Amino acid sequence: MIISSQRHLDGEIVAAKRAAHDYVVTLSPEFCLGGVQYQVILDGHHSLAAARLDGVDPVYRVATVQVCDCVALLDTSIEDFLAAAWIDSDWYDIETGVSAW
Repeated sequence: MIISSQRHLDGEIVAAKRAAHDYVVTLSPEFCLGGVQYQVILDGHHSLAAARLDGVDPVYRVATVQVCDCVALLDTSIEDFLAAAWIDSDWYDIETGVSAW
């Protein structure tokens, strides 16, 4: 399940992503919590919205520590990773919009 904690999107940024055909979404590596496999959107929320509006598949890329240093926290504490990656809302399933837990 791909989850996010960002619900706010800026329409102008989404429009710019659409114009540029920028559909790249950066995900965390997979991790297991409560028996469920998750990935977090680390960057590209506006690109995901642009892809959905344009009816194309987003381009998912998995982040490394070199791209996002908080990924290293997955090796020691998923809770610390989620705190570091949190943006502005509850964690939710990006497909359904329903709270992840």
